[in-house]
Amino acid sequence: RQSQAGDLFLGAYVDSNVTRQLVGYVSSTLSPAETLTHESMSTHVPNSSSVCIHSVCVSATHRKQGTGLRLLKEYISRLQNARKAGQPYQRVLLITHEELRSFYEKAGFEWLGASSVVHGTKPWYDM
Repeated sequence: RQSQAGDLFLGAYVDSNVTRQLVGYVSSTLSPAETLTHESMSTHVPNSSSVCIHSVCVSATHRKQGTGLRLLKEYISRLQNARKAGQPYQRVLLITHEELRSFYEKAGFEWLGASSVVHGTKPWYDM
């Protein structure tokens, strides 16, 4: 994904002695679909209107400190700025498990209900 949609990746870093350490990231691809589908999870269609977030990851040592929420809000802000600069972004889509609902709602996402995507044993929900 990063080789095809590198501009849709954002990392969170901390200074660690002489180097910077990656402690979190958001990754996405683009799709022309208005909902996140199983197909859109494995493809990237440049110049499309839907940003499909696939991962919001934070290392275990940096969880429960607001890192993920700050990272996601910064990501959304950058997407909004890119749209103002001419990118065709119309919507940001993601699927999640129910236990992460409040996290994504704090970042401004709206709970839309059950997703058509089936992956693993737990149900997914559109936001």
